[in-house]
Amino acid sequence: MPPTKHALLSASSAFRWLVCTAAPRFEEGLPESTSAYAEEGLLAHAIGELKVTKKYAPMNAQAYNRRINELRQAPLYTPEMDKTSDLYLEHISEAVMAYSTAPTVAVEVRVDFSSYAPGGFGTCDCCIIGEDLLSIVDYKYGKGVPVSAAGNPQMRLYALGALQRYASVFGDTIKRVRMTIDQPRLDSYTTDEITVDELRAWGRNVKPIAQRAYFGLGEFVPGEHCRFCRGKAQCRARACAN
Repeated sequence: MPPTKHALLSASSAFRWLVCTAAPRFEEGLPESTSAYAEEGLLAHAIGELKVTKKYAPMNAQAYNRRINELRQAPLYTPEMDKTSDLYLEHISEAVMAYSTAPTVAVEVRVDFSSYAPGGFGTCDCCIIGEDLLSIVDYKYGKGVPVSAAGNPQMRLYALGALQRYASVFGDTIKRVRMTIDQPRLDSYTTDEITVDELRAWGRNVKPIAQRAYFGLGEFVPGEHCRFCRGKAQCRARACAN
């Protein structure tokens, strides 16, 4: 299950703090809110996580059946969660089979990208590593709008964290990074691939921006990214722009 605690400079909000560097500290003292949609997403993720774990990690049928039945008894459960998680597992399996030799598959991998964004950490839904390729997949259950993996800062920060996590095992063998966002309910499956050198260069460019955001030295820049900001109702810059 994805953690409920988030970093100040979270990967999921990078699209906002990379533009409005004042946002993280401005939001910090404001209460976090949740919704039925968010709770649905957590449950759907848990089901997807369980299915991928059963296929690629040691897990006996009895333990799997007990856990899946528990999840299906949750008040927010719908059969659509099984349908979309089956598609998610199918996509993971296709990615694994694309390797010429069996890769390492890890689920719900906690990554630390604080070398680029102070205090930054997060969780990759799935990491696949083999040959010279690191592939990370983000499973989104929502039905809002399709999110593209192309140039996506959340995925790139996750990838930087995953590279650091697995450096001691795979060393310099990883040369390419493939980032995929899977949104089965929207029939959206997008992938972006760059070299490790390109990814690290992007990280170096992001680092000074992240430092300004972390230490509260940024500026308010209103825009489309305000949509999910907790402080949008109190933001003077946004009010002036409107």
